Amino acid sequence: MPIRPANLATMSATIAGAIAGLSSREEDQAPPVRVTFESGYEQTLENGGCRTLKTGQGGVTGIATESKVKFALFAGTSCQGSRALASGHGSVSFGDPVLAGAIVIG
Repeated sequence: MPIRPANLATMSATIAGAIAGLSSREEDQAPPVRVTFESGYEQTLENGGCRTLKTGQGGVTGIATESKVKFALFAGTSCQGSRALASGHGSVSFGDPVLAGAIVIG
């Protein structure tokens, strides 16, 4: 089927809108999260999803973020098949360090 000039403008506008929508999704991703360990080490995590935490720093003593980002800490270095130890949203500090190996952000 041939593309008519009248339809080409509509198609171009649709494609441009779809591409603009993809780039705005990057801006909507979770803000950085700072995880603080017993040793005082701070690990900054960008974007969402499952992230492995730094080993050898002791347990997690706090999580800091600029907004109410959801999180879950897991016992193993994987978020699947590991036991969830703590979850919540926003910044939090733990009275007892949480021995976590992975975190899900988002």
